[in-house]
Amino acid sequence: MCEATCGVAVTVEGDRVVSVRGDEQDPFSKGYICPKGTALADLHHDPDRLTRPVVRDGESWREVGWDEAFDLVASKLNAVRAKHGKHAIGVYQGNPTAHNLGLLTYGQLLLRTLGTKNAYSATSLDQLPHMLAALLLFGNQLLMPVPDVDRTDLFICLGANPLASNGSLMTAPDMKSRLKSIRDRGGKVIVLDPRRTETAEKADQHLFIKPGSDAVLLLAMIGVLFDEGLVNLGRLQANGLEPLRAAAAKWPLERAARVTGIDAGEIRGLARALATTKRAVLYGRIGVCTQQFGGLAAWLCYTINALTGHLD
Repeated sequence: MCEATCGVAVTVEGDRVVSVRGDEQDPFSKGYICPKGTALADLHHDPDRLTRPVVRDGESWREVGWDEAFDLVASKLNAVRAKHGKHAIGVYQGNPTAHNLGLLTYGQLLLRTLGTKNAYSATSLDQLPHMLAALLLFGNQLLMPVPDVDRTDLFICLGANPLASNGSLMTAPDMKSRLKSIRDRGGKVIVLDPRRTETAEKADQHLFIKPGSDAVLLLAMIGVLFDEGLVNLGRLQANGLEPLRAAAAKWPLERAARVTGIDAGEIRGLARALATTKRAVLYGRIGVCTQQFGGLAAWLCYTINALTGHLD
């Protein structure tokens, strides 16, 4: 149901759920649970919950058996394909597809059998740029680096709201406590977002960035790293640094400030802080993706972490 993967302890009496709580023995979520988890019993016992197929009959609905339902769906799909071609069928998959074994296996088999090119999902809406960047940088679209939020002393959050998402593409339940822990150990949380989000409210610093200008900000920061000799790949091996340096040089701080709305001194400070803090990470998420230059911005997020010695 959710990427955060919180441990949930459910108490039942017969076939009734009598309590749902966070599992304090879970070493990952440590007893944390969000409103979705606590509402499981309400969902399970909802009197309006469908337990059998229903078919619209005029303005009403009638129950049918499973065989009849499957036959109806198959005949309708075949009729559409026969009349209009296989691409006349569109598919959209939400997050539960990735969190349900049946949908993950048989669902994908069915959808691929349909052969339609019109297939969309939560992934195509909000994370394909990250997957493209991972493919180009690391050779596989699922090798997306995950911030080690429990061990960082500087967390720069770009176009993300982990207090609401529980760390999308990070898998970190109870982000409120995790971000608080960064500050409790003397670290710092910086948020760059056009909107004052829940995470921005709790951050040490919130910088408003103009929507769609993330790539410019990152290129300007990379320019600072090269100009001030702050590039440190550590044990990583990389190629293509000179073309990157040349690309970043086209975005001096003053020009980037006009585009992003962030002061040149602030941009320089971000680059220096990321480079000089031993345990630091820049985390970019959905705001990085859903824009004209999302692919480039996602690629630059991973690249700037590499340039400052914070990748792997």
